[in-house]
Amino acid sequence: MTTVCTRLTAGEALPHVHDAGTASRIFTVVKTAIYWPLRVLRARRELEMLARMSENELKDIGLTRTDLGDATALPADASPTEFLAARVEERFGRKAA
Repeated sequence: MTTVCTRLTAGEALPHVHDAGTASRIFTVVKTAIYWPLRVLRARRELEMLARMSENELKDIGLTRTDLGDATALPADASPTEFLAARVEERFGRKAA
């Protein structure tokens, strides 16, 4: 492996690095930042919809009010659907065993 050292003098511009991987990472970060508010809004709507359900409706889909409370501890942009689906799977898995 060869190491190349260069010296820049005052007034010289830094060399441009044309790296597709860097550009891709920057694009991903920007896209994530732009869509973050939409993910937060979607997650809140999912929880609001479930919170409006009666105890019997929640029981029909394998959830309890406690499950909904636990889902509120997730990060703001995390989808509660995946967490709650895992909770239902866990619950039904125990009953079947």
